[in-house]
Amino acid sequence: MIFEVILILIVFIFTILAVVKKRSSLVDNIVGNLSVNPPSQDETLDNLLDIAGRYYAEKNYLAAEKAYLKVLRVDHKNSLAYSRLGFIYSHLGNNEDAIECFKIVADTYPNAASFHNLSMMYFKTREYQKSADALEKSLSMEMHINRLVNLARIYRILNKFDKQLSTLKKAIELDPQNVEIMQLLAEAYLHEKDEKSANDIFRQILKIEPHNQRARAALTSKEQLKKVN
Repeated sequence: MIFEVILILIVFIFTILAVVKKRSSLVDNIVGNLSVNPPSQDETLDNLLDIAGRYYAEKNYLAAEKAYLKVLRVDHKNSLAYSRLGFIYSHLGNNEDAIECFKIVADTYPNAASFHNLSMMYFKTREYQKSADALEKSLSMEMHINRLVNLARIYRILNKFDKQLSTLKKAIELDPQNVEIMQLLAEAYLHEKDEKSANDIFRQILKIEPHNQRARAALTSKEQLKKVN
């Protein structure tokens, strides 16, 4: 009887030791796995963006393209990757893919810059109406003088001279002393046969730039015509 009790105790002790050892081994495995776990998705994304950004800054566009495509495998909605790919494809002459990338950015993350980039790409491919439409959306979100000037030039190409004139008027309101815009506005007035308004602007230009040849030539020719008559 005593022998049986001792035997049971020995078996019980060995069972406990086995369980403890098994649990200890399990904990060791968990800790070990934690130490070798792969980086999180955020860490992977940050690393890829950093690598792609360095390639892009170095103008190594082929390597940058591959890196940004890897970014999109991790985060298929990453607007920075699409935007950079748009610029890369534009540099490489792949206009169709560039437009597609900029369209994705404009659709998923609509802002003034995204529509401006899309507009400039359409302008590059001579899709002038689409360029104007995208630039109008950009300006509806953020008024910017250079974008107004670009839009006015597109309107001129499209023979929309009334819109060209109104856009230049908005631009000159933002920067009344900008000679480049003043000259464009004067030319627009001349096209609309409003010589008085054009001459007024040419005189303003000469006050800012006394040696401006275009303004001086425009006013001198008018003065000479008056003398002849």
